[in-house]
Amino acid sequence: MTYSPVLAVGTGLLELSAFIYFSIIFRESEKSIKTLNLMLFFLAGYQLLEAFNCIFPHYSFLVRVSFVIITWLPALGVYFAYLSSPIEKKYLKIISNIFIGAAFFFSAIYILNSTSTILKSCQLFYATYKNPGFYYEFYGAYYQLGMLLMLVFTIINTIDENNRDKRMILSDFAVGSALFIIPSIGLIAVIPSLRGSMPSIMCHIAIFLSFFIIKSLWREKNRRNIGFPELNIFA
Repeated sequence: MTYSPVLAVGTGLLELSAFIYFSIIFRESEKSIKTLNLMLFFLAGYQLLEAFNCIFPHYSFLVRVSFVIITWLPALGVYFAYLSSPIEKKYLKIISNIFIGAAFFFSAIYILNSTSTILKSCQLFYATYKNPGFYYEFYGAYYQLGMLLMLVFTIINTIDENNRDKRMILSDFAVGSALFIIPSIGLIAVIPSLRGSMPSIMCHIAIFLSFFIIKSLWREKNRRNIGFPELNIFA
């Protein structure tokens, strides 16, 4: 079945546009907001690279770069949970540092090992990859555990947060995470044959996460009562 880039490109451009907009809006914001927004950039990057790799399948380095991009999603999610915690928790900082270190480790593997990720085929709306290295089992554990911790820690932060506006922002992110994580892990359990396609399928399902990230950032924008800065080209 011939690959169609419509879904990947459309989703990627939406996420990239939102990332650029909120980068300007929150250019002087705290790390938690910038980290939340950065997740949109990484989601967009994978979507656009998948479309490029499926249309022009001879750039194996870019296939590996696409895996580097999605590798950072669990680490950023756990890091956001640490930054957004209303109560200083040492264990959150430790776990966050472990996942950031793991993201660097797996990123190095995908960049340096030319056979770490191979694009096998592109179906109508998703791609299938081959990951021959033994470390992919550890990568899968890192990814799924990171996603689950991102969700669990965000729910805990929502409960601990006393500020109503901040609690609503955290709850939005928690809902988006659940709508992304539960179906993704469920697909692996129910249809094991899709395992080679999970990075692609997960990032398409992640449109729910993107939507709620955008909703959270928009809510924060309204909470702060800030707007898009005026651009005076004649100044």
